[in-house]
Amino acid sequence: MKNKNRKRSPNRITCQITGAERMSNATYIADKATKAGTTPAVWCSFYVSKDAYKELRVVVEGNGIDFAAEQYKVDRGRIKKWMRFNGRGRYTLPAENIVAQEETETVVEELAEAV
Repeated sequence: MKNKNRKRSPNRITCQITGAERMSNATYIADKATKAGTTPAVWCSFYVSKDAYKELRVVVEGNGIDFAAEQYKVDRGRIKKWMRFNGRGRYTLPAENIVAQEETETVVEELAEAV
């Protein structure tokens, strides 16, 4: 007989692609969020299961981020966050990162000249 007074664990995480839910623990969630540079609640909102992430990575590498966004019916930003928060730091979006790095270097140079 199940105890009706038991509360549902707050440490359940749900895959944003498949909807599959699994148990976790507060320490795991907090560590993942810290590594991603965000809060546990935000990290959970972009959680993707390992299998779903592998499929997503294949789609993005093969066809690009715009195609993946269209296929998953989400915006590009959400695809980027799924990749960033769940990719263990191995996969980055190369062309976009190079552009962002060049823009950052330009801003740093401009600030240095202003001083």
